[in-house]
Amino acid sequence: MVKSLFLILAAVLVSVGMGAPSGADQEKADAKAAAEKAAQQLTTMTEEQRRVLNTTPITSDRYPSPPSPHYGPEKGSIQFTDLDPGPTIGGTITMKPAVDDQGNRLNEAEAGITMYMIHWGLEVGAPGTQDDAGAGDLGGDCMGFRDTGHVVSAFADGAPDMLKWEIPMGTKVPDGAVYFVGHTLYGRLHNLGKCTQTPIHNRID
Repeated sequence: MVKSLFLILAAVLVSVGMGAPSGADQEKADAKAAAEKAAQQLTTMTEEQRRVLNTTPITSDRYPSPPSPHYGPEKGSIQFTDLDPGPTIGGTITMKPAVDDQGNRLNEAEAGITMYMIHWGLEVGAPGTQDDAGAGDLGGDCMGFRDTGHVVSAFADGAPDMLKWEIPMGTKVPDGAVYFVGHTLYGRLHNLGKCTQTPIHNRID
């Protein structure tokens, strides 16, 4: 089923600090297990399953846009530099928060934005990333989005002028994932009409 191909989950959470609740270690272990499961599922997909996944459009009935006006992270503002010299990755993801149509910083609470989220993004369409740039399936600045589960997220309330997430050293990129895709959430609605992406360049020394 095509629908089942969109239910691959992956989550890689940042390390917690001192004084974290007692369940934090278990949550971290669960997130790691979910990421490993996602990588395994993507690795074992047949060529036909991968073709269907990569060429089936993301449609507005599956990911309806929030009521207009709705806003996303500043276009092109998501950045990631891999500092892990091996086959895995690690480093800091940065992304500027939501702006209005004139590029002015928004008040998320007034706009109805509840969260910022980063997803793994798979290659879309033909092999290579040259056809992945520009307007995405729902009009956002991301062609590489497929529902692979989120990597990291943050509540929008009180968001700084630059959002930052740490990806732990040794993080495995799921097979087929070539982007980090950032977007806003309005309640449970993923605002993919205003998403933005950056390629994952794996540093190998």
